[in-house]
Amino acid sequence: MAGSMAGEVVIARYSEDLEWVTRIPAEFSVTIYNKGAKIASDTVLGRAERIVELANSGRESDTFLRHILAKAEFTDGYTVFLQGDPFAHSPDLIALLAAWRSWRDLQPLSWGWLSSEKLPPEGVLLGETAGFIGGLRVRPETFSLCSWTALQFYDPGAKRICDDYQRLHGLPNGANIATDFLRRCEWTELAEQARTHLCGRFSYGALFAARQRLLVQAPRGSLELALEAANAHSMYGYVLERLWLHMFSEAFLLAAPEAAEASPASLPSRFVPPVGYGPRKPLHRRVIPGLKRRIVSWAQT
Repeated sequence: MAGSMAGEVVIARYSEDLEWVTRIPAEFSVTIYNKGAKIASDTVLGRAERIVELANSGRESDTFLRHILAKAEFTDGYTVFLQGDPFAHSPDLIALLAAWRSWRDLQPLSWGWLSSEKLPPEGVLLGETAGFIGGLRVRPETFSLCSWTALQFYDPGAKRICDDYQRLHGLPNGANIATDFLRRCEWTELAEQARTHLCGRFSYGALFAARQRLLVQAPRGSLELALEAANAHSMYGYVLERLWLHMFSEAFLLAAPEAAEASPASLPSRFVPPVGYGPRKPLHRRVIPGLKRRIVSWAQT
C-alpha cells in the first residue's frame, strides 16, 4: 500500500469512541467502516485515510468481507481487522501493532473475550504464554468444530451458537458445523479439510492480521456467500468469528476418525431456514382449535 510499509488497519465501528486510532503506528493506513452516527472528531477524521458509511447489518463480518471483496490492489503488506473497541479482547493492541515486524503471515491479535465475564478463566489465561510476542499478550482459542465450544473451559455463549446452528439447519448433535457452513459457502476444499478434523483456532472479537496475498487466495464466490450469510442471520457472524483464521490459511487441528456420512450434494447453498423452521404458533392457537373440533364432534353424537 502506497506510503504504508506495514499495510492497512480496517476498523468496523458502530458507536465506539475512536480517539484511540491516533495511536496506531504511522506505518499503517487506516480505513474506518462506520455503521453508526457520523464521525465528527477532527482527530479521528485526520488520522483516517478513508471513512466508508455502511448500513448497520451483518456485524463486523459484513464489514470485513465487504472490504476484501471491494479491494482492488493487494500488496505483501498486512491487513489488520479490528472492531471499534478492540481493547477488551486485546489490551496490548497498540504495542502489538508497533511490533508488526515480528508477526507471522497470519497473526491472531486477541488475548481473551471479556475479563469481566472471566472467559477464558484467569487460570487458563495466566498459564499460556506461547503465543506472546515480545511479552505482549496474544492467545488464540482452540475450539471444537462440532460443539463450537472451547476445549479448556465451559462457554455457554458458544453452546448457544451450536444449538442455534443445529436447530436452524436440522443437524444432529455431533455434526461438524464448520464443514456444513463451508459447504453452504461452496468452499469445497476448505470444507473437506474441516471434515477430516475435529478442532480449530480463532481470535476473539475477530481481531487478526493477514498478509494481503492470503486474502486474495480466498475464492471470491465463497466470500460472497459468506457475506450473504452474515446478513441473513446474526448467528452466522459468530460462526465466521471462529473461521476467519482458517479462511486465510490456518490449518485445522486433530485429525478426525473416518466415518460414513450423507452426500453433501443434498445441502442447500443458500443461508435460508429449512421449511417449517421458525417460531411456533402460541399454545392457545395450536390447542384450542382442536378442542373446539372435539367438542363439536361430541355434541353431534
